[in-house]
Amino acid sequence: MVMIVTALSGYQRVLMHSFALRHQYLQIWRQAWQQTALYPFSPAEGWKANRMQTTQSGCVSISVTMVSPSGRQGQMTRLHCPNR
Repeated sequence: MVMIVTALSGYQRVLMHSFALRHQYLQIWRQAWQQTALYPFSPAEGWKANRMQTTQSGCVSISVTMVSPSGRQGQMTRLHCPNR
C-alpha cells in the first residue's frame, strides 16, 4: 500500500510540473502574439519585450523576443501584408 501511495505521489508531482510548464509556454506565446501585432499592447508587468520591425515589398515583418518574470524566453515572428 505504501508503494502505491508513493508512486501516485510521484506521478502527481510530475503531472503538476508538466501543467506548470504548459501554462508558462502559453503565457509566453500569448505575450509574444500581442507584441507582434501592428500596434502592440504594453507587456504585462514583469515581462520584457525586445521588438524589431522591418518592411519589405509592402509587408511588415515583426519579430519579438519575450522574457518572462521567471526568466523563460520565447521568440515569434509575424508577417503582416496588406490585402492586394
